[in-house]
Amino acid sequence: MIKGYDKYSFGKKLSEVVSPARPVFSIENLIGRSDELNRIEKALFSSGRNVFIYGERGVGKSSLAATAANQWQSSDAEYLDISCSPDSTVKSIVANIASQAINTKWSSSSIVTEQATVGMKWLSYSLKSEISPTDFSTRITGLSDAIEVLKEVAAIHSDVPIVVVDEVDRIASEKEIDLLADLLKQLGDKRIELKFIFTGVGATLNEILGAHRSAIRQLETIELPRLSWDARWDIAIQALSVFNIEIPRDIYVRLAAVSDGYPYYVHLIVEKLLWILFENERMADKVTWDDYFSALDEAIVGITAELARPYELAVNQRSQDYEEVLWSTAADEWQGAYLSDMYKQYKNIMSQLEEKKPLSYEKYSSRLRNLLKPEYGEILKKGKKQGNYHYREKMLRGYIRMQAEANRIEIISKEAEATIKNYIRVPAKNVGYHRHKSQAPRG
Repeated sequence: MIKGYDKYSFGKKLSEVVSPARPVFSIENLIGRSDELNRIEKALFSSGRNVFIYGERGVGKSSLAATAANQWQSSDAEYLDISCSPDSTVKSIVANIASQAINTKWSSSSIVTEQATVGMKWLSYSLKSEISPTDFSTRITGLSDAIEVLKEVAAIHSDVPIVVVDEVDRIASEKEIDLLADLLKQLGDKRIELKFIFTGVGATLNEILGAHRSAIRQLETIELPRLSWDARWDIAIQALSVFNIEIPRDIYVRLAAVSDGYPYYVHLIVEKLLWILFENERMADKVTWDDYFSALDEAIVGITAELARPYELAVNQRSQDYEEVLWSTAADEWQGAYLSDMYKQYKNIMSQLEEKKPLSYEKYSSRLRNLLKPEYGEILKKGKKQGNYHYREKMLRGYIRMQAEANRIEIISKEAEATIKNYIRVPAKNVGYHRHKSQAPRG
């Protein structure tokens, strides 16, 4: 149990300190991204300059964008937040921005004076009316219209307005990506006082910059890497300290390792850990290995099906020997590994399982190549060099590491150990209770 909380007050406080299901919005909870926040702030001070945050899925792009927008947006309104979808267009994005801006103004006062709409062609009707905003996407016919709408949005929304356009990479149409690059350039040329923070994957960034090389002037590009080791465990240490709970160094190093640098995994494990401590009959003041492994089990069960399904497809094969092969692919600290190196990791894993014999190199190679196929989860893809493989979905490696850890398998490579050489090396096995792998939960 955790002293001083009932279930409701604990759950409410917990949602303030960990956030696995939604972006982080406060600078206090955005750990390990101070340099990027500083760069964004400096870029936004520059006239006509906007920000594009890119990187792997799950590294925290949305959290960084939300926190930066909260910092920049003036206190008289909330920042405008747009999420893209495959059918998003420049017109629909601008229309959504306009509708949100009008809703802000419309909800603040049921009657808007005539003076508020002087000189406004697009937004005046909805501002003067006590009805829900017009669907602007049917009225915007081109980029010039879109620019005029955004100019009016800047005038009515707030003193210092900013827009977050999240997941630009989901836009399916290359034509719309080109138009978005055009829009960026014109926003700067027309000196519109409306700032934008875009998020997406690197490929989308290249497409935008490729469409208009001059658009580079309008963008501060920030590549967001996975979290550093100290940022990973700082999330856990800070969250637990709110409830006056200590987490031993050897446990938070293991948590940092299995999370693979993805904030989602850290937040999820810590959330499960805190619930376990709250529901425990003993008074909680320090995390034990039993607590940690119980939290890991529950985190695996709670992982999104999008990440769990490829793993399930791979391990549920008739030969029943794919799980250890999968674990061996997740050992290297860098994304991408050679077949020969992964086989060495595989033999190390099999040496920890007394009841199973390792596959020969030939059979292992065959199993690993099968992981490129859809019926085996399509987990890997070939690298540019012979015998080199990468994850098709890089975030999946953290899930595979969690599965290995839950089975008390030590997979962290020598390279990873070198990365944390100034910290305690903590083995995954022979700590806490031992649960046979057949009892391991399947996400």
